[in-house]
Amino acid sequence: MGPTRIGIRHLRYTIAVADAGGFRAAAEALNIAQPAISKTIQDTETDLGFAIFRRSATVFEITEAGRIFLEDARLTLATFERTIRASRQNALGARGHIIVGYSALASSSQISAGLDRFHQSYPGCQVEMHVMSTDTMMRNLKSGEIDIGFLLAHDSVQDPAVAQEPIWSTRIGVVVPRDVEALSLEALRERSFVMGLRENWRSFRALLDTAFAQGGLDPLVVDEAWDVQVIFQRVAEGRGLTFYPISAADSLPAALKILPVPGWSPELTIAMAWSKVVDTKLLQDFRTIFLG
Repeated sequence: MGPTRIGIRHLRYTIAVADAGGFRAAAEALNIAQPAISKTIQDTETDLGFAIFRRSATVFEITEAGRIFLEDARLTLATFERTIRASRQNALGARGHIIVGYSALASSSQISAGLDRFHQSYPGCQVEMHVMSTDTMMRNLKSGEIDIGFLLAHDSVQDPAVAQEPIWSTRIGVVVPRDVEALSLEALRERSFVMGLRENWRSFRALLDTAFAQGGLDPLVVDEAWDVQVIFQRVAEGRGLTFYPISAADSLPAALKILPVPGWSPELTIAMAWSKVVDTKLLQDFRTIFLG
Protein backbone atom coordinates (compact mmCIF):
# COMPACT_ATOMS: atom_id res chain seq x y z
CA MET A 1 0.00 0.00 0.00
CA GLY A 2 1.47 3.32 -1.11
CA PRO A 3 1.62 6.60 0.80
CA THR A 4 -1.71 8.30 1.40
CA ARG A 5 -2.83 11.52 -0.28
CA ILE A 6 -5.28 12.25 2.52
CA GLY A 7 -4.68 15.49 4.38
CA ILE A 8 -6.45 17.74 6.87
CA ARG A 9 -8.67 19.19 4.14
CA HIS A 10 -9.97 15.71 3.31
CA LEU A 11 -10.80 15.06 6.95
CA ARG A 12 -12.49 18.43 7.39
CA TYR A 13 -14.67 18.00 4.29
CA THR A 14 -15.61 14.42 5.18
CA ILE A 15 -16.65 15.38 8.70
CA ALA A 16 -18.63 18.33 7.34
CA VAL A 17 -20.59 16.05 4.98
CA ALA A 18 -21.35 13.62 7.82
CA ASP A 19 -22.47 16.38 10.19
CA ALA A 20 -24.53 18.22 7.58
CA GLY A 21 -26.19 15.03 6.33
CA GLY A 22 -25.29 15.53 2.69
CA PHE A 23 -22.95 17.11 0.16
CA ARG A 24 -25.05 20.14 -0.71
CA ALA A 25 -25.60 21.10 2.95
CA ALA A 26 -21.89 20.65 3.68
CA ALA A 27 -20.95 22.84 0.71
CA GLU A 28 -23.26 25.57 2.00
CA ALA A 29 -21.90 25.29 5.55
CA LEU A 30 -18.29 25.53 4.32
CA ASN A 31 -19.11 28.09 1.62
CA ILE A 32 -17.39 25.87 -0.95
CA ALA A 33 -18.64 24.68 -4.34
CA GLN A 34 -20.32 21.27 -4.11
CA PRO A 35 -18.17 19.69 -6.90
CA ALA A 36 -15.05 20.44 -4.82
CA ILE A 37 -16.59 18.66 -1.83
CA SER A 38 -17.65 15.69 -3.96
CA LYS A 39 -14.22 15.36 -5.60
CA THR A 40 -12.45 15.49 -2.22
CA ILE A 41 -14.69 12.78 -0.76
CA GLN A 42 -14.24 10.65 -3.87
CA ASP A 43 -10.44 10.98 -3.60
CA THR A 44 -10.60 10.10 0.09
CA GLU A 45 -12.68 6.98 -0.53
CA THR A 46 -10.40 5.92 -3.38
CA ASP A 47 -7.34 6.32 -1.19
CA LEU A 48 -8.93 4.39 1.68
CA GLY A 49 -10.29 1.65 -0.53
CA PHE A 50 -13.84 1.74 0.84
CA ALA A 51 -16.95 3.91 0.72
CA ILE A 52 -17.49 6.33 3.60
CA PHE A 53 -20.99 7.29 2.47
CA ARG A 54 -23.72 5.32 0.75
CA ARG A 55 -25.69 7.73 -1.41
CA SER A 56 -28.33 7.68 -4.08
CA ALA A 57 -31.14 9.96 -5.19
CA THR A 58 -33.13 9.04 -2.07
CA VAL A 59 -30.59 7.66 0.42
CA PHE A 60 -27.65 9.17 2.30
CA GLU A 61 -26.01 6.93 4.90
CA ILE A 62 -22.66 6.51 6.59
CA THR A 63 -21.21 3.05 6.09
CA GLU A 64 -19.90 1.06 9.05
CA ALA A 65 -16.33 1.45 7.79
CA GLY A 66 -17.05 5.16 7.28
CA ARG A 67 -18.33 5.53 10.83
CA ILE A 68 -15.11 4.09 12.26
CA PHE A 69 -13.04 6.31 9.96
CA LEU A 70 -14.99 9.40 11.04
CA GLU A 71 -14.37 8.67 14.73
CA ASP A 72 -10.62 8.62 14.11
CA ALA A 73 -10.85 11.61 11.75
CA ARG A 74 -12.53 13.72 14.44
CA LEU A 75 -9.78 12.83 16.89
CA THR A 76 -7.07 13.71 14.36
CA LEU A 77 -8.69 17.00 13.31
CA ALA A 78 -9.39 18.11 16.89
CA THR A 79 -5.79 17.33 17.89
CA PHE A 80 -4.49 19.21 14.85
CA GLU A 81 -6.62 22.30 15.57
CA ARG A 82 -5.56 22.38 19.21
CA THR A 83 -1.88 21.92 18.31
CA ILE A 84 -1.96 24.88 15.92
CA ARG A 85 -3.78 27.09 18.42
CA ALA A 86 -1.48 26.16 21.30
CA SER A 87 1.65 26.70 19.19
CA ARG A 88 0.53 30.18 18.16
CA GLN A 89 -0.23 31.12 21.75
CA ASN A 90 3.05 29.67 23.01
CA ALA A 91 4.88 31.86 20.51
CA LEU A 92 3.15 34.86 22.10
CA GLY A 93 4.24 33.80 25.58
CA ALA A 94 1.01 32.24 26.82
CA ARG A 95 1.29 29.04 28.84
CA GLY A 96 -1.72 27.23 27.49
CA HIS A 97 -4.79 28.31 25.56
CA ILE A 98 -8.43 27.32 26.03
CA ILE A 99 -11.33 28.40 23.81
CA VAL A 100 -14.67 28.53 25.60
CA GLY A 101 -18.10 28.81 24.01
CA TYR A 102 -21.03 29.98 26.09
CA SER A 103 -24.74 30.44 25.59
CA ALA A 104 -26.36 33.85 25.96
CA LEU A 105 -28.59 32.07 28.48
CA ALA A 106 -25.63 31.45 30.82
CA SER A 107 -25.04 33.98 33.58
CA SER A 108 -21.71 35.74 33.01
CA SER A 109 -21.23 36.22 36.77
CA GLN A 110 -21.45 32.48 37.39
CA ILE A 111 -18.95 31.74 34.62
CA SER A 112 -16.62 34.51 35.81
CA ALA A 113 -16.34 33.08 39.32
CA GLY A 114 -15.07 29.75 37.96
CA LEU A 115 -12.71 31.48 35.54
CA ASP A 116 -11.22 33.53 38.37
CA ARG A 117 -10.40 30.34 40.27
CA PHE A 118 -8.78 28.85 37.17
CA HIS A 119 -6.65 31.94 36.49
CA GLN A 120 -5.33 31.80 40.06
CA SER A 121 -3.99 28.31 39.38
CA TYR A 122 -2.97 28.92 35.74
CA PRO A 123 -2.07 32.63 35.55
CA GLY A 124 -0.28 32.24 32.22
CA CYS A 125 -3.08 30.38 30.42
CA GLN A 126 -5.19 32.40 28.00
CA VAL A 127 -8.94 31.71 28.01
CA GLU A 128 -10.75 32.95 24.91
CA MET A 129 -14.54 33.41 25.18
CA HIS A 130 -17.14 33.30 22.37
CA VAL A 131 -20.93 33.50 22.64
CA MET A 132 -22.73 31.00 20.39
CA SER A 133 -25.82 28.85 20.21
CA THR A 134 -25.98 25.49 21.96
CA ASP A 135 -26.12 23.61 18.64
CA THR A 136 -23.07 25.51 17.36
CA MET A 137 -21.19 24.64 20.54
CA MET A 138 -21.95 20.95 20.09
CA ARG A 139 -20.59 21.04 16.52
CA ASN A 140 -17.53 23.07 17.50
CA LEU A 141 -16.68 20.80 20.43
CA LYS A 142 -16.65 17.82 18.07
CA SER A 143 -14.51 19.61 15.48
CA GLY A 144 -12.02 20.96 18.01
CA GLU A 145 -12.85 24.61 17.32
CA ILE A 146 -13.69 25.12 21.00
CA ASP A 147 -12.51 23.23 24.08
CA ILE A 148 -15.27 23.88 26.62
CA GLY A 149 -18.93 24.83 26.17
CA PHE A 150 -21.44 26.27 28.63
CA LEU A 151 -24.69 25.27 27.02
CA LEU A 152 -28.35 24.60 27.67
CA ALA A 153 -28.83 21.06 28.93
CA HIS A 154 -31.78 19.47 27.17
CA ASP A 155 -32.83 16.01 26.00
CA SER A 156 -32.38 17.18 22.40
CA VAL A 157 -28.77 18.23 23.05
CA GLN A 158 -26.95 14.92 23.24
CA ASP A 159 -24.00 13.40 21.38
CA PRO A 160 -21.97 10.31 22.30
CA ALA A 161 -18.73 12.21 21.57
CA VAL A 162 -19.55 15.07 23.96
CA ALA A 163 -19.67 14.81 27.76
CA GLN A 164 -21.85 17.12 29.84
CA GLU A 165 -21.85 18.08 33.52
CA PRO A 166 -24.82 20.14 34.81
CA ILE A 167 -23.49 23.08 36.83
CA TRP A 168 -26.48 25.23 37.73
CA SER A 169 -30.23 25.57 37.24
CA THR A 170 -32.46 28.63 37.30
CA ARG A 171 -36.11 29.50 36.92
CA ILE A 172 -37.30 31.10 33.72
CA GLY A 173 -39.10 34.41 34.05
CA VAL A 174 -40.69 36.93 31.74
CA VAL A 175 -38.70 39.99 30.62
CA VAL A 176 -40.76 43.19 30.84
CA PRO A 177 -40.25 46.98 30.84
CA ARG A 178 -39.33 48.30 34.30
CA ASP A 179 -42.68 49.98 34.86
CA VAL A 180 -44.53 46.63 34.77
CA GLU A 181 -45.20 45.52 38.36
CA ALA A 182 -46.44 41.94 38.02
CA LEU A 183 -47.92 39.52 35.51
CA SER A 184 -50.10 36.53 36.23
CA LEU A 185 -50.17 33.41 34.09
CA GLU A 186 -53.61 34.49 32.88
CA ALA A 187 -52.29 37.94 31.92
CA LEU A 188 -49.60 36.35 29.73
CA ARG A 189 -52.32 34.87 27.53
CA GLU A 190 -53.21 38.40 26.41
CA ARG A 191 -49.67 39.63 25.69
CA SER A 192 -47.46 39.56 22.59
CA PHE A 193 -43.94 38.14 22.61
CA VAL A 194 -40.57 38.56 20.93
CA MET A 195 -38.66 35.28 20.72
CA GLY A 196 -35.32 33.98 19.52
CA LEU A 197 -35.31 32.49 16.04
CA ARG A 198 -36.15 28.81 16.40
CA GLU A 199 -33.27 27.72 14.16
CA ASN A 200 -30.75 29.48 16.43
CA TRP A 201 -32.52 29.05 19.78
CA ARG A 202 -33.72 25.51 19.03
CA SER A 203 -33.12 23.88 22.43
CA PHE A 204 -34.45 26.86 24.42
CA ARG A 205 -37.53 27.09 22.23
CA ALA A 206 -38.07 23.34 22.67
CA LEU A 207 -37.81 23.73 26.45
CA LEU A 208 -40.27 26.63 26.35
CA ASP A 209 -42.69 24.68 24.16
CA THR A 210 -42.89 22.01 26.88
CA ALA A 211 -43.32 24.64 29.59
CA PHE A 212 -46.04 26.41 27.59
CA ALA A 213 -47.95 23.15 27.18
CA GLN A 214 -47.72 22.46 30.92
CA GLY A 215 -48.94 25.97 31.73
CA GLY A 216 -51.65 26.02 29.12
CA LEU A 217 -49.99 28.90 27.26
CA ASP A 218 -50.02 29.57 23.53
CA PRO A 219 -47.98 32.79 23.26
CA LEU A 220 -48.56 35.13 20.33
CA VAL A 221 -45.10 35.60 18.80
CA VAL A 222 -45.03 38.87 16.83
CA ASP A 223 -41.26 39.08 16.27
CA GLU A 224 -38.27 36.76 16.15
CA ALA A 225 -34.59 37.72 16.27
CA TRP A 226 -31.25 35.94 16.36
CA ASP A 227 -29.39 38.27 18.74
CA VAL A 228 -30.50 38.53 22.36
CA GLN A 229 -29.72 42.25 22.51
CA VAL A 230 -32.10 42.83 19.60
CA ILE A 231 -34.77 40.87 21.46
CA PHE A 232 -34.24 43.01 24.56
CA GLN A 233 -34.38 46.20 22.48
CA ARG A 234 -37.73 45.23 21.02
CA VAL A 235 -39.09 44.46 24.47
CA ALA A 236 -37.90 47.89 25.66
CA GLU A 237 -39.66 49.46 22.67
CA GLY A 238 -42.94 47.81 23.69
CA ARG A 239 -43.07 45.34 20.81
CA GLY A 240 -43.67 42.40 23.16
CA LEU A 241 -42.30 40.48 26.13
CA THR A 242 -39.84 37.60 26.16
CA PHE A 243 -38.69 34.73 28.38
CA TYR A 244 -35.24 34.46 29.94
CA PRO A 245 -33.46 32.80 32.89
CA ILE A 246 -33.90 34.77 36.11
CA SER A 247 -30.22 34.19 37.00
CA ALA A 248 -29.27 36.49 34.10
CA ALA A 249 -31.22 39.46 35.48
CA ASP A 250 -28.02 41.49 35.95
CA SER A 251 -27.26 41.31 32.23
CA LEU A 252 -30.48 43.06 31.18
CA PRO A 253 -30.55 46.62 29.86
CA ALA A 254 -31.48 49.19 32.51
CA ALA A 255 -34.95 49.63 30.99
CA LEU A 256 -35.91 45.99 31.59
CA LYS A 257 -36.37 43.50 34.42
CA ILE A 258 -37.30 39.82 34.82
CA LEU A 259 -40.39 38.80 36.74
CA PRO A 260 -41.25 35.33 38.02
CA VAL A 261 -44.73 34.17 37.02
CA PRO A 262 -46.79 32.90 39.97
CA GLY A 263 -48.01 29.36 39.40
CA TRP A 264 -45.64 28.77 36.50
CA SER A 265 -42.02 27.89 37.28
CA PRO A 266 -40.16 26.28 34.36
CA GLU A 267 -36.41 25.85 34.83
CA LEU A 268 -33.40 25.58 32.59
CA THR A 269 -30.06 23.97 33.38
CA ILE A 270 -26.67 25.08 32.11
CA ALA A 271 -24.12 22.32 31.62
CA MET A 272 -20.39 22.38 31.01
CA ALA A 273 -19.60 20.29 27.92
CA TRP A 274 -16.38 18.95 26.43
CA SER A 275 -15.21 16.49 23.82
CA LYS A 276 -14.64 12.92 24.96
CA VAL A 277 -12.38 12.40 21.98
CA VAL A 278 -9.63 14.87 22.87
CA ASP A 279 -9.36 15.61 26.58
CA THR A 280 -6.03 17.04 27.70
CA LYS A 281 -4.75 17.42 31.27
CA LEU A 282 -5.17 21.19 30.96
CA LEU A 283 -8.86 20.78 30.14
CA GLN A 284 -9.30 18.25 32.95
CA ASP A 285 -7.71 20.73 35.37
CA PHE A 286 -9.92 23.50 34.03
CA ARG A 287 -13.06 21.52 34.79
CA THR A 288 -11.88 20.45 38.23
CA ILE A 289 -10.91 23.98 39.26
CA PHE A 290 -13.98 25.60 37.68
CA LEU A 291 -16.35 23.29 39.50
CA GLY A 292 -14.51 24.01 42.74
